[in-house]
This record gives sequence, C-alpha cells and structure tokens, in this order.
Amino acid sequence: MRAVRFRQLRSRLIALGILTLVGFCAATAYDSYRSYRHTITMTNRELDNVANALAEQTAWTLQAVDLLLQDTARWYRNDVDQIPDNELDAVLASRTAAFRQVSLVTIVDAQGIQRHRSKGMSPPGLDVSDRSYFIALRDGAAPGLFMSEPLVTRSENRPGIILARALQTQNGQFAGVVTAIVNLEDLRSFYAAIKLGPGGHINLFRQDGTLLVSNPDRPALIGHRFPVTKLEGTGDVDTSSDLLDHQQVFAAAVAVRDTPLVLRATRETDIALRPWRDEALRIAARTGILLVLGAATLIALLRQLKRVEDGERALRQSQKMEAIGTLAGGIAHDFNNILGAIIGYGELAQAQAVPGSAQRRHLENVMHAAARAKLLVDRILGFSRSGLGERTLINVQFIVEETLELLEAALTTQVRLEKHLAAPDAGVIGDATELHQVIMNLCTNAQQAMPNGGVLTVSLIRMSIGESRTVTRGTLVPGRYLNLTIQDTGAGIPRAVYERIFDPFFTTKEVGDGTGLGLSLVHGIVADLGGAINVTTHTGVGTRFEIWLPDAGDAPRPHPAHPTEIPMGNGESVMIVDDETALVTLAEETLAELGYEPVGFSSSPQALAAFRADPDRFSAILTDEAMPEMTGTELVREIRSIRPQLPILLMSGHGGPALEAQAQDLGVVAVLHKPLQRRDLAEAIARTFKTLAPTER
Repeated sequence: MRAVRFRQLRSRLIALGILTLVGFCAATAYDSYRSYRHTITMTNRELDNVANALAEQTAWTLQAVDLLLQDTARWYRNDVDQIPDNELDAVLASRTAAFRQVSLVTIVDAQGIQRHRSKGMSPPGLDVSDRSYFIALRDGAAPGLFMSEPLVTRSENRPGIILARALQTQNGQFAGVVTAIVNLEDLRSFYAAIKLGPGGHINLFRQDGTLLVSNPDRPALIGHRFPVTKLEGTGDVDTSSDLLDHQQVFAAAVAVRDTPLVLRATRETDIALRPWRDEALRIAARTGILLVLGAATLIALLRQLKRVEDGERALRQSQKMEAIGTLAGGIAHDFNNILGAIIGYGELAQAQAVPGSAQRRHLENVMHAAARAKLLVDRILGFSRSGLGERTLINVQFIVEETLELLEAALTTQVRLEKHLAAPDAGVIGDATELHQVIMNLCTNAQQAMPNGGVLTVSLIRMSIGESRTVTRGTLVPGRYLNLTIQDTGAGIPRAVYERIFDPFFTTKEVGDGTGLGLSLVHGIVADLGGAINVTTHTGVGTRFEIWLPDAGDAPRPHPAHPTEIPMGNGESVMIVDDETALVTLAEETLAELGYEPVGFSSSPQALAAFRADPDRFSAILTDEAMPEMTGTELVREIRSIRPQLPILLMSGHGGPALEAQAQDLGVVAVLHKPLQRRDLAEAIARTFKTLAPTER
C-alpha cells in the first residue's frame, strides 16, 4: 500500500513539474513576443514623429520662399510700370534680402528672355525658354509652384533647387516666370542636427524620386532618382527596403505640405531590433537556467521521495542514537566525579609514596587504570557530543606522525607499518585530541583485523574535488580536502557487519574487549569537522578507510612543550563549591599543598550564605556547574551582584559551547574540564592571580 502511494505521488510530481516547465516556457515566449511588438511600435512612432516634425519645418521654410514668389508676381503685374526699368533689379534685390535661404530671384518674360535679377546684371538677351521650369509653366503642365531637380549654382558653386511660378497679365494671360534659387545647405545643416542614433537616416525626395537632402550626407547620391513607389506610407519591418543601401528598414514617409516633396525617416532593422534581441537572449539564457534548475529540482524531489521511506527509518535510528547519547553523557558526567576523586587522591598518595616501593608501584597501576578510564569517558563524551574540544587551526601531519609514533611501539612484529605522508603543511579547523582519537581508533582496528600479520598503510595527501560525490558517510561538495587513508590487509568486513560498523555499542569483539564506541566516535568527530568517510572492504583482501576533511590552508607545526614547575600559591583564600563531598575534600587538600587557604562547601546555598556574610574574605572562587539546588552559573550571577570583580573559575564534566558562552558572559575567568589533575588546577589558579593587581587579591 505504501509503495502504491509513492508511485501515485511520483506520477503527480512528474505531471505537475512538466506542466510547470511548459507553462513557464509559454509565458516567456509570450513576454518575448510582446517585447518584440512593443519595440516595433515604439520605433515606428519615433520615426513618424521625426518625419512629421521635419516635414512641417521644411514646409514652413519653402512656404516662405513661395510667398516671396507670389508676392513678387503680384508686384510685377501691378506695379512694374511705375518703376523705372533701370531700378527694377535693385527693387527686386531689396525684396529678396530678407530671405537668407534664397540665393537669386529672376524675372523672365513670355518669350523666355531673362529681364531682371536680384544679384548682378542679367546677361544681354539671356534666353531660358528651353529650361524645364519655363516650359512646364508656359504650357500649364505644372500649375502653381514648380520645383526643379537639384543643381549647382554657377555664381556661388553651391547646391540648390529652383522654385518658380508663372507671371500673368491682368486678364490672366501667360506673361513670363518668376524664379528663386533656394540654397539647400540650410536644409542640410538643419537635418544634420537631428540625431536618430545608429542606423537612422533622413532623406528629402521630390515626388518623382529625386534625392535632394540626406542625413547622413551622401553627396554622390544627391540628384539620383529612386523608385517612386518606395516613397509611400509608413513601413514596418517586413515592408521597406532602404532606397540607398538596399537594407531592411523601418520607415516613415510624409508628404511636405504644399510642395512636391516627400520626407522619409528610416532606421535599419538590425539596429532597431538589437535591444530586443539582446533582451531576448538574456531571457532565453535565464529561462534555460531556470528550466535546468526546475528539472534538477524535480529530479531531486523524485530522488528525495525515493529516500523518504529510508529516511523514516533513519529518523527512528537517529532518535534512538540521540537517546543513547544523552544517557551516555549523563553516565560520563557522574563517572567523571568518581574518576576525579580517584585521580586526585591517587596523585596525593603517589606524591607521598616512597619511590621504588611496592606502594608506589601499586599507585602507578591505579593511575594508569585511571588514565584509561579517563580516555573511555572522553570517548563517551565525544559520542554524546558533549566534549569541550577547542577548535583551532592544527597541522594534521604532525598529529598523524605523533599518533603513529605511539602506535609503532604497540605493533606486533607480524604487522608492518607503511607511511606515505605528503601534506606537511596542511591544516584543518578542529581539536587535536579528537583527531588523535580518530587516527588511533582506525589504526587499532586495522591492527586487530590482522591477527596473523599484514601491512598497515597510512597515507595523507591534499586533493581537490571538482564535483559532488556521495561516500559511505556524508557527501563531498566541490573544494579542497585532506585525504587520510588507513588501509589494512586483513580479512575484510562481512556484509552483515558492514551495515552496522558505525552503530554505537556495536562490536564483534569478545565481551570485555571493546566498548563499541570506536567507529561511532570517529564518525561523530569527522561529521563535526565537516568531513566525510568512505569505506571500501573486500573479503580476504582487506579494508580501506578514507577520511576526507576540509582543507583549511597551511598550518605551522607546533613546537614541543617543555615541562615547567607547578606554580604555588601565597596564602590566598579560595572558596571551593561542589556537591560531591569527596571532591571538595580532595580540592581542599590539593590547594592546601599548593600554598592556598581553601574553604570548601558541598552546598551552593551554604556557600552563597558564607560569601554574603564576609565577601572580602575570599580571593577567588572555584565552583562546579552541575549542582542540585543552585547551579554554578546561578551562583556566579549572585556573587557577581555582590562583588563584580572577584575572579571565578567554573568546573564541568558535561559542558559544551553553550556553557562556555554563558560563562564568558558572566565574566568567568576559565572553564575547567573534569576530572581535574593537580597541574591543571594549579596552573589555572596561578594564571588567575597573575592577571590581578595586588590590591585586587
């Protein structure tokens, strides 16, 4: 039934994912199409506005010249008889002077002879009856204003056009022609000031297709005649080909009012659509990335769905492990107090025993057993993740070499150790003691897997991972790692056992030979360091453990520490608070031998009452954290309210980063880890008094 539900859910996820991806693609395509149409609309609107504005400005310019021609025609018809013939040229010049764009105005009689001009003297008998403007106006083929093709004036050698109107008698008969040569350079300058941007063009044509003015300027094409049909209307991307360059363009063509002219504004299609294409490419790239991410997400969901059932089982296992860890931590805490008394009184008795005596040997055996017990407690605390290891940058190869040096002394003659250490400066962020435990546990297991002898190989190298990789315990993401490999040539791990090697308290050894915490502790430490473990085993060939730790860069090799004398006190009064009476007595005897005046309390409320009675009596306070009536941090808070500057040291056998942070906030000088040894206690108290001024003691 559960499998059917998973299949149905998987099918629904696939259908929903496909529909989502298709819908997203459709929405993206529609947005791209809308953007395309918007680009076309805005380009055509811009060209229409430019074309209309320029056409209107051109019409105003030429209309002023046409008004000059019309006014001159009326003046010549009505008033010419009243002006002496030799003054007509001067009068004509004065009427023309206000029109900067007009180079020359002439009057031609009905026979085509030029009679008057606004500049210079007319050549005697100059006959223009064969000129196009004269013939068109005389024969009535061009009623109204006539505009010639572009020309270059002889007198000024400047480009221009001729505008002409017919002269009529009082009764409407043809009496000649009045002409004006218009300088095109003003229009060129005006058009040149218009910036349409890249790919933009402005062209002024006659209705017969003759080019008069262009921007950008193309002198070689001025006067050339182009197809008239191409001048009509406003073009879209698929309707217009540029008349000059034969390129696809957007175009807007507008007739110049009251003139036989057409103004055409264009922009090359490739340039006009370039912003849309760039945006479309960005959208396509973004869509492709999102599609890949969506597909990857769908695949990940399907994979995750496949693992849900296993995840439920793993969750139950994790909850069981957490409960075991909590129980183990509590046991370790209680055992720490017992072990503290054993180690403390053992040190006191050992110091008083005669060297070489049987009593001294017995005490040394006791201390050796206590050291093994302390290591076991450290393993239990490490498993329950309640250890207080300090995370710093450590040199891994130094720890490996140091551990192997200790291990070599315990190896049997049948086991050969091979070392391949090639990362002398490599470092990780972690605790040296924890890393030592990892190496020692794996090497010890490897040795025990070869009862008849073999080869134990330990290697350390730096490696880079280019893509994610799933290993036996954990996942490796791309990055730089340290690879610590410990390999044996033993019998290998049976498959039934392989599945449980990291379970806590699981062991294949005889009762009393192992705790079952070794590999579970290794796994916990490596996971806390952000690393992963890969295990490869073959029956009859051997087992290979690969520890992958994040490479934190180069780390210096530590210098060997030289033992120093235990610091002594100078009669300072130290309050000791611990709910274990034996530990209070032990601390009193230890501090008394170190030169202090100890005052012990097995109840934190009693200690607080004694302090309130005489706050200045004590130079320092040493208190446990886990106490039934009032915890050590609560006691510190009360004491700080009475005497804020008093130095306080906190002891704990079951602390962690949270306790460290809380103690720091309360101003605790140091957090000491149980079980305490004589040297650790002496050095901690000595450091405390060393930082105080004499008046504060």
